[in-house]
Amino acid sequence: MRDDEIPGLTPRIAAALHDSGKALADRVRADILHGPRPVFLYYLAQSFDTLTATLARGGVPRPATPAQQLCLHLMLDHTERHRDAVDHDTARVRAALLADGTHEPLAALVRHPGQPDVYDFVGLGDALSARGMGAFFAPVEPDSLVA
Repeated sequence: MRDDEIPGLTPRIAAALHDSGKALADRVRADILHGPRPVFLYYLAQSFDTLTATLARGGVPRPATPAQQLCLHLMLDHTERHRDAVDHDTARVRAALLADGTHEPLAALVRHPGQPDVYDFVGLGDALSARGMGAFFAPVEPDSLVA
């Protein structure tokens, strides 16, 4: 298998992930004008945009930052809930691209219990300290434990 191949990342799933990323980026942008942290939200929307641009080019969306890890996780969740035609291979894509699970606590902060399609992106920004926010958008070092 080549480095740019991911088990389960079919053109159909890539297209569904792209659509999910665009929809989630639009949700973040809708919060920019109403949220107390517009710069944080702008960069979060850019994280979704980076991943969707990679998918649009036919590339593999390899997250380079904790923000992109979270965004890809949410894109996979959104795809799984909104695409009847998407097969079981999203689990294989998740395992290949998000194997370390360091983004899971962040995903828990964004979700509203009992409402899987409601995300609190403003609350995520509020929960991160200034140092944590810097690490959130910084490239992940292979030997780093920052998440």
